[in-house]
Formats: sequence, C-alpha cells, structure tokens
Amino acid sequence: MHTWFQAVGSTPLIVVECGAGNAIPTVRRFCEEVADHPRRKLIRINLREPEVPHGHIGLATGALCGLRAIDEHLI
Repeated sequence: MHTWFQAVGSTPLIVVECGAGNAIPTVRRFCEEVADHPRRKLIRINLREPEVPHGHIGLATGALCGLRAIDEHLI
C-alpha cells in the first residue's frame, strides 16, 4: 500500500468509505489521514455517523444507496 501511495503522489484521489463507525474508528481515521491533502476528497457513507472534516462529503444513507447516488452523478 505504501508503494501505491508513493506512486499516486499528488494525483487527485477520492476516498470512499462505507459504513465505518465511531465504535472502532481505525478505518475512519485512516481514511481521514489519506484524504488530508489538497487534491484529495473523502466521501463518507454512513447512515448514523456521516460526519466528516471540513471540506469533505458525508452522506447519511446506507452504502448501496450512497454508491448508487454517486454513480448517478458520474453518468
């Protein structure tokens, strides 16, 4: 994974996180750290805990519904 991050460098990147809650926040923290770059964005899909750092996107919905909504916007 570290090799991949080095290869990505400053390329724009979107991190899509599905269903990671606050009870065990390891995944949430990791995704926030990865997205903490001017050319990166975090999209957090979580029905009960969609809060994100300033400038990122939180969707208060289930994973499938959120992914479908993203897909519809990309078409």
